Amino acid sequence: MKPLPLETIENLATQFRLKNELSQSEPINIKSLLRKLEIFTIYKPLSESFYGMSLQSKSGDNFILINSNHPRGRQHFTLAHEFYHLFFDENPVPHICDETTIEKSPTEKDANSFASAFLMPYEGLMKNIPKEELKNKISLATIIRIEQYFSVSRKALLVRLKSKSLISKKEYDDFDKIPVQESAKQYGYDISLYNKGNEGLVI
Repeated sequence: MKPLPLETIENLATQFRLKNELSQSEPINIKSLLRKLEIFTIYKPLSESFYGMSLQSKSGDNFILINSNHPRGRQHFTLAHEFYHLFFDENPVPHICDETTIEKSPTEKDANSFASAFLMPYEGLMKNIPKEELKNKISLATIIRIEQYFSVSRKALLVRLKSKSLISKKEYDDFDKIPVQESAKQYGYDISLYNKGNEGLVI
């Protein structure tokens, strides 16, 4: 089984936004969306390699478990990843997402691509990048502003920008070397996005 074409994944993300009355540029309040979708969600400290899990009962009730030891930005990505399994996976069996499965399974790659497109829609990226930077080079200030706007990790944003050819491989590597929390502090941002949290939260 091969991963789905990226265009198909992008369309699924677009339709999921539309279905949930979200525009193609606004950030997602993930906790509000969980309540709207009536997904029973628990945040719990787990081992470092464990990202999260999801399952769907025979009656159609959905459940997600998220590792609260991971940074909030990573948690948001994991939740969107699990949305794919719950709503688009042809075989939504009880599903665990960890370091051993995330790189190997075509379905896991599809779920990651979906999470990226759902959280960071192309239209939203383009609206947040100054025109002069699109012609030349995206600045660190813009990178930090976008990751804060969409509440995602820097790594997730850089992967998305590179996949849409908005930054080069060299630019990806250069940005990836910059200390995340230190650079965000320098630009005056709250760094809670990059720290763990939500331990014990139940939605």
